[in-house]
Parts: sequence; structure tokens; C-alpha cells
Amino acid sequence: MKLYSLYRDFFKFLEKIPSSSKRWNIYLSHYYQIHQEFLENYFSHFHLINSLNLKQRVEAIRASDYSWLKHLVSVCPPEGIINEAYERCIRIVPVKEEPEVYLFVGFFSPDGFVINFRAKPIICFGLERFRDFRLLRVLFAHEYAHFLLNLCDVETAGELGLKWRLISEGIATYFSFLVYPENDLSEHFLFSREKFNWCQANELYLREIYFSGKFSAKKLMEIYLKGAPELDIPPRAGKYLGFQAVRKYLAREGKGAVDLFLSDKKMFSSLEI
Repeated sequence: MKLYSLYRDFFKFLEKIPSSSKRWNIYLSHYYQIHQEFLENYFSHFHLINSLNLKQRVEAIRASDYSWLKHLVSVCPPEGIINEAYERCIRIVPVKEEPEVYLFVGFFSPDGFVINFRAKPIICFGLERFRDFRLLRVLFAHEYAHFLLNLCDVETAGELGLKWRLISEGIATYFSFLVYPENDLSEHFLFSREKFNWCQANELYLREIYFSGKFSAKKLMEIYLKGAPELDIPPRAGKYLGFQAVRKYLAREGKGAVDLFLSDKKMFSSLEI
């Protein structure tokens, strides 16, 4: 596995801030231009940042904004956690093509995600929002599963896309549970215990919404990912339906069938929400 610790160059940029007021130029020379290909690809996937507000964000940076993160990576290097998690993942489902993993600071990044870069999927971790790395290994296992699913190159249009999004989240959540069964199940969902309990108590309600016929696939995707206060549904609750679909299937077929989900793009069509 190739591991790229881009965040180290970000810290080099921070070290230069006190000696100059030209934050933008320092950011470009010490971080952005060094990793331009990756960062431009990353920004193309997430539209919270554009060239104007990126510059504004950089100019407003204080080194103290990242003092906690700098301390965290010094006492608990994420590279060791990820390497250990990778070894546990490949014991469950080996991979023919080793993933590339990028650790970086990107402003408002998701904690973990998979995107395509140079025509292949890569695993990324935006470190800026981490307060600790307690669940980093679980998150890596989750994203490792998404990496394998991305290699399947599944068509995800329309209603198929909705089902695939729910099932893929369910597979990734179930896979991290297989890798780290000692963690509480709510942690594999990356939910608070309160939200997880709500999903357990309202599984039937979530399924009724899915089959009600009242909502388009696009609207259902929004409801299950972003939440819907008017329906009393919290964000990302849809992954619970995907997880239950996977769990019930594997209860019948055996846990060993999980590797088929991660290598055969046709398998998910046999699951029912």
C-alpha cells in the first residue's frame, strides 16, 4: 500500500506564517504547487472551495488553528494506524491492486472518502476535523470496502443509484464490523448512540418511506443522506437500511460471502431493502 502524507507539507507552510504576511504565496509554494495534481482533483469533487474562497481561507489562517492537529499526529501518527488497519482488512478480503492512501489538509474535507485520481480509485483522509484518531482504523476499513466497490465500476443511475448508494454504505459498514468486531456497532455507522438507537427503533418507518411511492429516487437520496426534519429523519439514516439488507443476506449465505460483494458488481442486485 502506498501512503502519501501530504499534511506534513501543510505543516511546513504553517511554520512559515509568523515570518511573513504573504500567506497565499507561501501556501502555493510550500503546499499547493507541490501537490497540485491531487489537490485540484480533490477540489473538483467537492465544491465547498473555489479559487476565491480558497485564497480567503488561506489568508485567514493562524498557525494556532492547527496546533491540536499537529500535536495529535506527533503523539499518534495516523500512518501506523492505517497500516495496521490495512493488514487486518486484507486478512478478511485481499486485494489484487493495492490502494493508494492520501493524508492531507484540504479545508472542510470529509473525514474519509474514495475518489478517482489518475483513472483509478484512491482512499483519502482529510485530517482537519479530527479531534482524535480513536475511530480512524474503523474509518479506514469502511473506506477500504468502498475502494473495492469502486473497482467494480457499477452503473449508478436513477433508482439503481439510490439502491446502490444504500447497499454500498451497508456493505462498507458491515465490512468494518467484520474487521473490528470489538467496536460498538454504532461506531461502525459513525453514529452517536442516540442516532443508532433511533434507526433501530424506526427501521420499519425508514422502509415504509422507501416503498411509499411518494418520493422520486432523487428525493429519497436526499432524505436518506441529508436527513429530512419534516419527516423526523436524521442525516445518513439510509445506511441503516443498507446494512440490514447486507446483514440479512449474509446471515443466510454466511459471512464468507462478503468478498463476493466486494468483487462482483452484480451481487448487490440480489439484495432487497
